[in-house]
Amino acid sequence: MGIGGIGMSALARLFNVQGYKVFGYDKTASPLIMQLKQEGISIYCDDALDAIPEIICKNRTNTLVIYTPAIPLNNAMVNYFKANGYKIQSRAEILGEISNAFPTIAIAGTHGKTTTTAMIAHILYQGRLPMLAFVGGIMNQYETNLLHNSSLSQVKLIVTEADEFNRSFLQLAPTYSLITSVDIDHPETYQTPALMQESFVQFIQQTKQTLVIQHSVADTLQIARFYSSPYLTYGLHAGDILAQRLHVEPHQSTFDYLGCSEKITDIVLPIPGFYNIENALAAITICLKMGVSHTQIRSSIACFPGIKRRFAYVFKSDQCVLIDDYAHHPVEVAALLTSVRKVYPNSLITAIFQPHLFSRTWRLYEAFATSLSLADQVFLLPIYPAREEPIPGVTSKLIFDKLTYNKKTLINMDQLPSILNLFNTTDHRVVITIGAGDIGEAVPAIAEDLKKIFE
Repeated sequence: MGIGGIGMSALARLFNVQGYKVFGYDKTASPLIMQLKQEGISIYCDDALDAIPEIICKNRTNTLVIYTPAIPLNNAMVNYFKANGYKIQSRAEILGEISNAFPTIAIAGTHGKTTTTAMIAHILYQGRLPMLAFVGGIMNQYETNLLHNSSLSQVKLIVTEADEFNRSFLQLAPTYSLITSVDIDHPETYQTPALMQESFVQFIQQTKQTLVIQHSVADTLQIARFYSSPYLTYGLHAGDILAQRLHVEPHQSTFDYLGCSEKITDIVLPIPGFYNIENALAAITICLKMGVSHTQIRSSIACFPGIKRRFAYVFKSDQCVLIDDYAHHPVEVAALLTSVRKVYPNSLITAIFQPHLFSRTWRLYEAFATSLSLADQVFLLPIYPAREEPIPGVTSKLIFDKLTYNKKTLINMDQLPSILNLFNTTDHRVVITIGAGDIGEAVPAIAEDLKKIFE
């Protein structure tokens, strides 16, 4: 139930390759849904009882129903399953049962966790460690969010994202934990920053062996006061693990890894951004703990394929570059725009931003405005509601009114082509599509429009 979610789809893929009959419901026939159908999974987008397959109706005792908290409480199918005695578990509960049966690496954080998880999964995959990874994004080259490099019967290690939404990560008791960030988010779950930090503290306390944590996060949580087990801190310039000789270019970064009696020189990471170097420090640290050699780490990082919609180059000409990114938190937006400015210091930067969730916009609209003001021009789309109902008075105009300059426009998606046609083609321009909603589905059309203008 909610099979099109990135976490749910990975579970569906796992059960499908294990030979179970898998059926799914989601309200939107997204590209990911179409991929799952091509893999042999039956999926329905109609919230009606007659859409439930007969085999499920006749096999209640042999059916497990897995749901995501994003499914509305009034969903007809969920209520049918509840009323008729089906075994029902949340995605977090199932992931906890799977991962707790194996040594597990769990990566948590309000941002950075998907890229870091993907890096760890990629390095271990290349190193042929028998592992199974649940990644919160579709990895380029692999074209999946479920990665394993051996038959499932031989898996000896789980790598998974640990999602703080709805306190889902508290279902995990990982062998190794990695914390990338604890910036305030998910106001529908955590009414105050302190409540969110309390959940992260509980997650850390459930770690069985070793914690790796970003150095400023360790200070924020004051973990030395409550955590006596081994832990390592990392950061670009502070912590037990450091980066030296950093250099960022449009399509790659280079740096040295230094810390804990380990030094790996001349690492080439084929994605830009200082924040991605920091993610790589964390991933390398975990993989060294797994016994991966310096040589294998260096070669694996050099061929890291990246993740769809994470600093993804979509179009590039002599006059214009289009970058697509999933950033949906003010800290992520600021990190993205800062990195783009560093890579393209003399270009005009246009941000096309779609806010994600009414509750997040209401809580963080001033911070969003501050982050977006790092661009030269901002187009603001309507809020993508996802699982939420509208909140009276909460619209993209809250952000718009706080932006600190006049080159800003409130638009609808269908207005983009006419606005893009107004671009001055004498300036080198970087256009960035930003957000976690359906803006990603509009990117190919935006790319085509830019090609007509700049080629």
